[in-house]
Amino acid sequence: MKKAVGAVLFGGTAVAILHYWLGIGGAALTSAVNGPIYDSVIVSAAIACLLRARAGGRERPAWLAIAAAVFAWAAAEIYWTLSIEGNAGAPYPSPADAGYLAFYPLAVLGLFLLVKAHAKRLDPRLWMDGAIAALGTAALGTALIFEFVADRTSGTFAEVATTLAYPLGDVVLLSLAVGFIALTRWHPGRTWSLLLAGLAATAIADVAFTLQTYEATLPGGDWVEPIYLISAAFIGAVAWQPEAAPISPEGRFDGLREVIVPGIVAMAMIALVVMQYFSHATALTTILWSTAMLAVIARLAMSVRANKRLLGEVRTDPLTGLGSQARLRMDLEQSRSHQEPLTVILLDLNGFKRYNDTFGHPEGDKMLALLGKRLKAAVEPEATGYRPGGDEFVVLIDEEGVDVGELKVRAAEALTARGSNYDLSAAWGAASVPEEADSAESAMQLADVRMYAQKESRRLAGPLETFDREALEQGH
Repeated sequence: MKKAVGAVLFGGTAVAILHYWLGIGGAALTSAVNGPIYDSVIVSAAIACLLRARAGGRERPAWLAIAAAVFAWAAAEIYWTLSIEGNAGAPYPSPADAGYLAFYPLAVLGLFLLVKAHAKRLDPRLWMDGAIAALGTAALGTALIFEFVADRTSGTFAEVATTLAYPLGDVVLLSLAVGFIALTRWHPGRTWSLLLAGLAATAIADVAFTLQTYEATLPGGDWVEPIYLISAAFIGAVAWQPEAAPISPEGRFDGLREVIVPGIVAMAMIALVVMQYFSHATALTTILWSTAMLAVIARLAMSVRANKRLLGEVRTDPLTGLGSQARLRMDLEQSRSHQEPLTVILLDLNGFKRYNDTFGHPEGDKMLALLGKRLKAAVEPEATGYRPGGDEFVVLIDEEGVDVGELKVRAAEALTARGSNYDLSAAWGAASVPEEADSAESAMQLADVRMYAQKESRRLAGPLETFDREALEQGH
């Protein structure tokens, strides 16, 4: 079955291309190409989509919708061949128009279901990039295509509505295709690319046909017809492809990736503003332009928020909630650049290695988290606590009028814990700028020397008395 469908789909498309573009077959073949061959290609594309739906899986509802869209298209083509081709008195709109126009919402539904099947818990910035790309494309398409047709359309309400529905549907299809490609970070893969190329080719062929109809700059003739069949071949070809790859839920947003979509769309909107200045623009173009610009602003706001959250994560030690080593470096650099007075207290746990060996690393992490919480409560708001790594802690005092001696004692007491089979205490060393050192780096080095000197003296003095571990675990 699939081989026969493929032979008609691809073979018929090739015959039409050779005939329309290269003139092979001459006038004798025109009737067959315009009628049964053309219609058979569209029908075979619809059957290919139905075969893809029969394969099951999470894509099944999407491909049923896409198959319905192509079947509606095929029904319209058959009606056109039987009742409208060569009939100067054919009504407009006709049942063929109903089939052609039904293609658009059904294809949009299929795209929506495909995205739903493959996009789970996406980064909100990805969704916003897709929306911005779609809105920007829609605004440009409306200005360049829809308004062109609207300015040249006349007739009854049904005739005008039908005529305008085609460019509107084309703009929607093109916008969604571009938006979806943005959603995949501009790497849709082969399966997605075939489907999106097929839908986009349909819209492009419609646009070219419309421009021909209104005697625009495009040359006349039947050269547009093979583009419709190529679009059908692209859509049907997905039946021979593997299931589309899932859309990665997380993206890398750094450098150019962060601003490429908002930047390009913003430039497109600037071009639209220039167009509006020199020509009349409809309300629809203005609405889409305004919405796209609002989306760009929202996207940039999301980037700022995400960057702020990422910076907060980098600046915070995840285990203890204290400042991280990165934040310590930044704060020391800021103090150095502003030449502010500063006191550095370095603290190192005594007995923590034995605690880890006795109770295990998970319990060690719990202990560090508890001690970090205690240190934070003990020194704030007069000072800032940090955990550069391991069982080392730092306290920075950059405010005047703080009792440094009392703060040292509070910090050391916060890092003390004793119980059955363990004894944790803090050795510390301190140094101040500019009283004892000429820079923050020198103060850190001096405090480190003093801390290890105290650590060694405590080691020689022997262990301190212990207290109940249950009290510690209950937070006492």
